[in-house]
Amino acid sequence: MQISILMMLRPLISFLSFYWGTFIHEDPKSLRFNLMCAHALSLTPFLFVPLFPTIGYLIFSSAIFTLFYRAEAPALIEIIRRNLDKKSRESSFSFASTAGYIEGIGLAFFTGWMVENLASGWIYLFPAYALIGLVGLIFQSRLEINPLERTEEGGKKRFSFLEPIRTGWDLLKNNRQFVRFQLGYFLCGGGLMLAMPAIAVLLTNLGFKFTTLFTSNCAIKEVGMILATPLWGFFMKKYRYELLSGVVFIFVTFFLGLLFFLKWGVLFLFEAYFVYGIAQAGSHLLWNLSGPYFSQEGDSSRYTMVNVFMVGLRGMVMPLLGGLLTELFEPNVAIFYGMVLSIAGSLVMLRPQTVQTDQKALS
Repeated sequence: MQISILMMLRPLISFLSFYWGTFIHEDPKSLRFNLMCAHALSLTPFLFVPLFPTIGYLIFSSAIFTLFYRAEAPALIEIIRRNLDKKSRESSFSFASTAGYIEGIGLAFFTGWMVENLASGWIYLFPAYALIGLVGLIFQSRLEINPLERTEEGGKKRFSFLEPIRTGWDLLKNNRQFVRFQLGYFLCGGGLMLAMPAIAVLLTNLGFKFTTLFTSNCAIKEVGMILATPLWGFFMKKYRYELLSGVVFIFVTFFLGLLFFLKWGVLFLFEAYFVYGIAQAGSHLLWNLSGPYFSQEGDSSRYTMVNVFMVGLRGMVMPLLGGLLTELFEPNVAIFYGMVLSIAGSLVMLRPQTVQTDQKALS
C-alpha cells in the first residue's frame, strides 16, 4: 500500500504543478523567478530527512519533489524555445540530458554501496544530494533570456482556478494532433504507472540485493539513456514526434515483457533496464519538447502545462489499480495489463494519418 501511495502521489500531485505555470508572465524575470523557485522548493524537504527518517516523511518529500520538478517544466521549456532556434533545440536538450545521465551512473554505484553496507547512513544521502542540486540555482540566476519581440497580452493576469483548464481545453479542441499525442501518452504512461507497484513487489520477491537494483535501475538504465539520447535527438529533427513516440512505446512494451523472464537470471534484469533507458531517453525528449513542437512560434508553456495535467490525471487511478491487481492476484497480472496499454498507446501514435490532417498540422 505504501508503494501504491507513493506511485499515485507522484503523478497525482502534478495537478498542483499544472497551476504553478499560471504564474508565468511574458517578461524574462518572471520565467527565471518561476524556474528558480520551483527548483529550490523541489529539493528543500530532502534537507530534513535526517531529522524525520520515516516512511511517511519520505513519501511527503518525494511528492513535493515531483510537484515542483514538474512545475519547472513550463518555464524551462519556454526559456529553451526563446533562446534556441528550431534547428538546435533537440541537439542541445539531448546533450544536456546526456550529461545528467553520466552523473547518475557514478551516483548509482555509490548509493547502492551506501545502502548495502551502512545501516542508517543512507539518510544522509538525501541532504547531500539536495545541496548538490541547489547549486544549480547559481547558474539559473545567471540565465540570459531573450524577450518576446512583441507582447500579445499586456499586464499581469489575476489567478483563476478555471482559466488554465479552459486554456488547455481550447488547445485540445483546436489541435487534433495534440489530442492524439496526449491519448497515446495517456495509454502508455498509464500502463507504466499500472505496472510500477507490481515491479517493486516483483523485484522484492525475487530477492535482488540493493547493489543489484541500483546497478540495473540506475547505472544500466543510464547507459541506455546515454547511448540513445543523441539518436533520439537526431531523429527528432527528421521525423514527426507522433511517430517517434509510437516507437518509444514499443520499447516500453519490450521492457515490461522482459520482466517475465527475471526468474531465469539477473542478466534479464540488466537487459530490461537497458531497454527501459532507451525508452525513457526518447520519452524525456519528446514529452519535454512537445510544447515548442505543437506551439510552433507561440507560447509553449500552455502546451507543457497540459502535459503536466495529463500526468496527474492518469496518476489518479493507475498506480492504485496496479497495487490492487498485485494484491489480489500477482505482480505479473498488473505487468501484463501494463503491456496491453503500452501497445494500445503505440497503435494510436503509429496509426496512419489522413492527408488533410497532415497538411493542417504542417500549416
